[in-house]
Order: sequence, then structure tokens, then C-alpha cells
Amino acid sequence: MKVGPSLAMRTAINALRDIVESERMPNGIPLTDDELELHRLSADELERQLVSLKNLVGRLER
Repeated sequence: MKVGPSLAMRTAINALRDIVESERMPNGIPLTDDELELHRLSADELERQLVSLKNLVGRLER
């Protein structure tokens, strides 16, 4: 399986959002409010970077 940057970023974003939604790490450890906020902000930043990457690729393909 080949994993490109877009798929890798989408996978990371989804994992972070799942953690925020469950309020727990994948191993079951609960997160503090600060840790949840860190994960939420990280997912948001990766989402912005993914959009920027897709826009750049779109411009380069023209």
C-alpha cells in the first residue's frame, strides 16, 4: 500500500479527532482538558495544512 501525504495527514487528523471525541488516548487513558485542547488544535492545524497542500497541488497541475 502506498500512502501519500494527503492520506497520511487525513489519517492523523481523524485519529486526533477520535481522541478528542472519546476524551481518551487509544490505550484508554483519560485526557485532561488541556490535553484535549492540544489534540483539537493539532487536528485543526493539520486540517488547514491539508487544505493548503491540496490547493498547492491543484495550482501546480494547471
